Amino acid sequence: MAEMTAAAPGRPRRRGALVWGVVGLVAQVAFAAGWLIAETWQGPRYSPLTDTISDMQAAGAPHVWFPIVCFAVGGLGTCGFALFGLRTAWGQAAPIAPWKIGLSGLALGNSFPLLPCQLSAQGCTVTHQFLSAGGLADAILAGVALWVLAITPWPLARQLVSLPRWSGLRPLLRVAGVVTPAIYGLLALAEATGVWPGLAERGLVAICQVWLAVLAVTLIRTSAAEGGSSPISSF
Repeated sequence: MAEMTAAAPGRPRRRGALVWGVVGLVAQVAFAAGWLIAETWQGPRYSPLTDTISDMQAAGAPHVWFPIVCFAVGGLGTCGFALFGLRTAWGQAAPIAPWKIGLSGLALGNSFPLLPCQLSAQGCTVTHQFLSAGGLADAILAGVALWVLAITPWPLARQLVSLPRWSGLRPLLRVAGVVTPAIYGLLALAEATGVWPGLAERGLVAICQVWLAVLAVTLIRTSAAEGGSSPISSF
């Protein structure tokens, strides 16, 4: 009976971690929906190869509310998943990484102030976008957030070695830790030359979302596994 009573307080914690894992996974799905689905109604002048994801949040973009809502849900969900799910699960093994992930998610989920126009729209230029409050905020927030997400997997792979249920992610995180900074460099080059910046950005965002989704699935699995050993059997 004593063992059953002692184990009981851990159940809400496991359930909470599982819930936040689900939130993290749903957040990645919502964020991906925001840029994958919204591409379908941008019109013939918009190209995923040359135009960025941010352009779909510009003032005057068709159904601009959809990506704004999706990115907000994705950003808030990623932040909650990182700060309330991963931070609890990792403890002192990786105390800074959840903050990096959470704050980066918030930055990428923010759509305000809006870009003044879409580059695919007649009369809109890169200079016009960048010199606006929306363009400057987007460049700084998205640029910093994507860089942080690009450089987080490599040290995280080393930190999670001390956690048996998470150490299996080391190969994936190491691959992501090499690929994401490389694609970030390609994105910077693409934006400087104008050669397919939209494609480079989508590649970087997709890879970041994949490793975040894997973290969410792992949190769900570890929480379910920990909850699977019923204290009643010990009694």
